[in-house]
Amino acid sequence: MKTYEVAAEALSKQGVRTIFGLMGDANLAYIGAYVENEGGEFVAAVAEGSAVSMADGYHRMSGEVGVASVTHGPAVTNCLTALTEAVRARSEVLLITGGTPDVHHHFQALDLEGFARGAGAQYLRVRRPDDVSADIAQAFVRIRAEGRPLLLDIPYDLLEKSAEYIPAPQPTVECATAVPGPDAVDDVLGILLSSRRPMILAGRGAVRPDARDAILRLARLLDVPVTTSLLAKDLFRGEPENLGIHGNLSSAVAAEEIARADCVIAFGASLNTFTTDGNALLHGKAVIQCDVRADAIGRFGPVSSALIADAGLAARALCDRLEESGYTAPVTGRVEALAEKEAMSGRQLYRSITGGGTVDMRDAMSWLGDVVPAGTQIVTDVGRFSFAAWKHLNVTPGRFTVPGAFGSIGLGIGTAAGAAAARRDVPTVCIAGDGGGMMGILELTTAVRCELPLIVVILNDNCYGAEYRKLADLGLKTVHSEVAWPEFAEVARSLGARAVTVREDKDLVVAADAISGGDFPLLVEIKADPARRKPRK
Repeated sequence: MKTYEVAAEALSKQGVRTIFGLMGDANLAYIGAYVENEGGEFVAAVAEGSAVSMADGYHRMSGEVGVASVTHGPAVTNCLTALTEAVRARSEVLLITGGTPDVHHHFQALDLEGFARGAGAQYLRVRRPDDVSADIAQAFVRIRAEGRPLLLDIPYDLLEKSAEYIPAPQPTVECATAVPGPDAVDDVLGILLSSRRPMILAGRGAVRPDARDAILRLARLLDVPVTTSLLAKDLFRGEPENLGIHGNLSSAVAAEEIARADCVIAFGASLNTFTTDGNALLHGKAVIQCDVRADAIGRFGPVSSALIADAGLAARALCDRLEESGYTAPVTGRVEALAEKEAMSGRQLYRSITGGGTVDMRDAMSWLGDVVPAGTQIVTDVGRFSFAAWKHLNVTPGRFTVPGAFGSIGLGIGTAAGAAAARRDVPTVCIAGDGGGMMGILELTTAVRCELPLIVVILNDNCYGAEYRKLADLGLKTVHSEVAWPEFAEVARSLGARAVTVREDKDLVVAADAISGGDFPLLVEIKADPARRKPRK
């Protein structure tokens, strides 16, 4: 066998179902062997960075390691933003590339280890042909153990050398399920029970049925409300204890209660600047942080107490200890009063500006939540538009993600394409602004070629929205942020996708019919007003 054939077989033996990437000298041989000899799927992206985003989205929705492969040199540098995003989101992604031919001054030579280090990823180089199967197995172990991407370097000069496939052991890497000790449980309960108005905050690490149930059980034992980070959005939707998102996306009722709280216990939440408004929402409060990762504790601000434990197991231990002690929460009516205030505030917390040829982004998001099937996967790009989606679109916990850990726009469509490849039984919706949409729209061709159940919703206000607002705040001309884009629907049709343009309410009916018809990929362009003008009388 050749090294490239061994690499293909080793990837297949690791359970890799799909590889995302672009072919070149450094990878075409093992990708071809993976498809022809191993029956694997290769999803050819338009851009290398998008291939990494696809692998990232694949992992986020499937839980499996997402695999991307690119050739050497500029193909690798094109992956920097997407790889950094995957690192900061702690996605399990394997990026395979290879060093250039070992000749003097090869024009595409690059320090691959330095590149990986710069992005924050792990690095592993295959040194000998006979090591390739063991090194691939090691790469998967390291990715799963650290929860961090790895760049695997299979040098070009090794690919056609003779090699033997040596089955590598495949140890099971279990996620840490640490149970807090009794002393730690008592210390935390001491803080909680001595607080006047504690509240619970659940993050992405708690987005599992067992953790959700245990946290809700604790909330009911203590008679306290629950909130979530953005990535755990809607985890407690429909429950009387639910106050929604904690942070700068909070409802008025939640914001008032967050301000009054004197203690916050966070399960599986990093307590980043968005969740805590730069830690201002935690200032002066007792903060208890529970996370399975020790390096997450206190990363963004000081904490009063820490539990290095699984969110579900920690919440269950706290509940069990309370019940063993015979504790009974005083009847304060706090949760009932908050639920009543939330109900009175109603869902429509704004005045719609739909009209005059544009649709209010908030109206569009409420509409979208009503027309997509249950269990639909939702991916949002980032930008000013995203606040409408985050506040007004209901999602299924565990099937919602935001590729915004690095703060880059334009990663949404690629991430959503990977998510759609991971789970084809339901649609995947990508919501993007016009700027980010233009950056990623060519990946619609990938969705068309691979027949992915992808819906791309472009909220188009013909400008970079955040910059529009900031220029206006500075008293400068907003025209500097405005862009006359081509018609997104026309571009989408030229790429082989179906498309609908929405300018008024009646167009939403056409778009809803297209979604229910399941003729994907589909792009829905929603015309919006950047100025958010006042409603016409």
